[in-house]
Amino acid sequence: MSVKAFTVGIAALVLAVPAAAQQRGTMEFGAFASAANFTESLSLTRAFGGGGRIGMFLDPRWSIEFEDAEMRAGRPNGLKAVNVGILSTRLVASDYHLGSFTMFVGAGAGVSTETNFLHSYGVDVMAGFKVALSDHAAFRTDVVADLLANNGWHAYQSLRLGITWFRHPDVVINKK
Repeated sequence: MSVKAFTVGIAALVLAVPAAAQQRGTMEFGAFASAANFTESLSLTRAFGGGGRIGMFLDPRWSIEFEDAEMRAGRPNGLKAVNVGILSTRLVASDYHLGSFTMFVGAGAGVSTETNFLHSYGVDVMAGFKVALSDHAAFRTDVVADLLANNGWHAYQSLRLGITWFRHPDVVINKK
């Protein structure tokens, strides 16, 4: 397939599917694969894993979400790989919509743990986008930077690719 045909196909998908209108009370459930890159000072290298998130829209532009991710991280100098766990809560703003394409940013706090020695709280920032596949599903990509307070505010970055499902509030039907 040529790059031009692929580009036209993606553009048609983004513009053809109407964006799922989020309303107060809409729940977002997501699953993702992730890859992370750590600074040398954390004695970790690259990590791969996955996780999930659950969010609640406070109104169409704002949501709050909780995320749990687990990764297997390599270590320098031939040391054995370790497990890394991340728990985060963040406030997310999603104000830019173009057809089924939505961009968002978020900030929050979280905890990072590593099997042997790294336990830290910190803050994180996130940016990403969603492409609606239907009123109830979307493809989601986000980039997250975590800054660890207990480790001199050293940071690591994660890329997450996944799918997200929306549960909209039930519509009350008046029966006569």
